[in-house]
Amino acid sequence: MPVIKVENLYKSFGDLEVLKGVNAHVRKSEVVCVIGASGSGKSTFLRCINLLEIPTRGKIYIEGVELLEHRRQIDRLRQKAGMVFQQFNLFPNMTVVENVMLSPVQARKLPKAQARAKADELLARVGLSDKTNEYPSRLSGGQKQRVAIARALAMDPDIMLFDEPTSALDPEMVGEVLSVMKQLAQEGMTMVIVSHEMGFAREVADRVLFMDEGVIAEEGPPQQIFQNPRQARTRDFLAKVL
Repeated sequence: MPVIKVENLYKSFGDLEVLKGVNAHVRKSEVVCVIGASGSGKSTFLRCINLLEIPTRGKIYIEGVELLEHRRQIDRLRQKAGMVFQQFNLFPNMTVVENVMLSPVQARKLPKAQARAKADELLARVGLSDKTNEYPSRLSGGQKQRVAIARALAMDPDIMLFDEPTSALDPEMVGEVLSVMKQLAQEGMTMVIVSHEMGFAREVADRVLFMDEGVIAEEGPPQQIFQNPRQARTRDFLAKVL
């Protein structure tokens, strides 16, 4: 059974139909990269997976549970899927370690000492042990995004969703964030990544989805998508970005 299954997903904002019948699945420990032009529906698709956007119609299953039928349990279900955004969304009045500790203490009622130990472990994992007591204003963009990844991991998710996690970063900071994501992939984390980083998608993804005008126009392993795309629209897109 796929850990994520999306069936006939539609999403409209007023008269604008952004998703037009998306069907997709993600298996356990699979890394799926979603690529496509701006406005193709990539981020909306990702945000629908954990109901940050409510679909107009369709079905979304996380580990076999249909989300729209169990909306009263959405907070518990969302804990299965950690989310990392373009913007870091850190609380500026909290230190790095306090940002990482917050959700486990509030949502999971984890004792503070246990949450602190977990936060220290995760900050070491993303290479930020020396920034534990700093405030976000004193961090670089790449460091902030690594804190955001540690914060998402603090909830012990089964799935990680990344919405263009490097798009707000200066070019020299992109590598440090991608390095953490590669490590997660090597450890077997199930990941869905919306990204413009084609080299990363080629290297790390098990499967690439190319979205165009609200549908998945083509999907396949990276070598097929990047070296021998079947659809003319995929070829046109890759010719512009590679």
